[in-house]
Amino acid sequence: MRRPLLTPIAIVVAVLAVLTAVALIAGPAGGSDQDPSSTASGRAGTLALYDWLADLGYGVHRIDTGFDLSGTDVLISADPLAVNPYSAADFTTLRAFLAGGGEAILAVSDPATVQAVLQPLGVSASPTGASSVSPSQPFPGSSGVGPVPLGSSGQTGPAWSFSGGRGRLVPLLGGPGAPVVAVIRVGAGRLYLLGSEYPLSNEGLRRGGSAPLVASLLRGARGRSVGFDEVHHQPPVGSGDYGLSAVFQGPLLGAALLAVLVVLGLLLTGGRRLGRPLPRRDPSRVPSVLEHIGAVGHLLARSRDRGDLAGRYAEELKLRVGRATGVDPRLPDPDFAAALSGFDEDRARQTASLLGRARRLAAAHPGEEALLALAREVDALEASFGAAALR
Repeated sequence: MRRPLLTPIAIVVAVLAVLTAVALIAGPAGGSDQDPSSTASGRAGTLALYDWLADLGYGVHRIDTGFDLSGTDVLISADPLAVNPYSAADFTTLRAFLAGGGEAILAVSDPATVQAVLQPLGVSASPTGASSVSPSQPFPGSSGVGPVPLGSSGQTGPAWSFSGGRGRLVPLLGGPGAPVVAVIRVGAGRLYLLGSEYPLSNEGLRRGGSAPLVASLLRGARGRSVGFDEVHHQPPVGSGDYGLSAVFQGPLLGAALLAVLVVLGLLLTGGRRLGRPLPRRDPSRVPSVLEHIGAVGHLLARSRDRGDLAGRYAEELKLRVGRATGVDPRLPDPDFAAALSGFDEDRARQTASLLGRARRLAAAHPGEEALLALAREVDALEASFGAAALR
């Protein structure tokens, strides 16, 4: 009685669905609390800022295929990552953008990632223990800016204050001589420095004066095209895994391996047959000679290499003709045929020709018709020597 297939297949489908759900929930996704990207909905992400500015009528876009600032009026670069910090080439692009009248908001949690920007401007960063900052002097839009939080209660790591700038650094928020938010003019544009990425994050934007601060910084921009820097949230090209090798990482790889183990376990415990059933036989019965011959014939029929049969025909021809004539069958084929010339020249030539054809077929892959024709000619030649009577 055949076992039904519906139940095992349903079990496999259900297990795979559960494993896929676990991989999607546990795997790294846009909700990661460590991802500052504008596509991330976790606490550290800036997706809320991206959507909020879009609702206000700004033309928001993401800069992710190269640090190209053309078509951008305001650049927002939130928490560049250590895996891809600003380079000297990036600063050249940024400085040209600012010199042309663009504005940039650069929020950092690690000044080392933007050292290529700070050092040419003569700006240095120092840690500060402040948990929130307020406007240190009036500036456009500062009237609506209240205390701006610099981190949540569970945040680790300090905020940063800025100094230097060769007299061009203007403090906006923070204590005297230690602004956490400052602006420096570069050509016709302005670079805003934020010593914490928290005010721009999904969690920080809704707290205190973070949203009014962002609105005040955008107030005097030359246009309403806002670009979010995603280039510095990605590993540099060639430094990481891409394609399928990147897909099968972490929980997804574990889920795939677990699915394979479940399927194998189902096949083993279910006792399913992977081929056609063999006829039941008595294991104690010894196969007969006819069964053995039939099995060998079946193997030969399935085999494509039948050259050995042609070689066997040649050896049997020499053996039987040698018994009838007294010629040593162990002689090489030419010598064997030459020794037969003393009996009959014509039959000696036939023997040499037939042996040569058998050897050629033995070195090739003869078909059934060629082997059958060879067998008939060998039998006829043996009969002409009277070898049939000696069998």
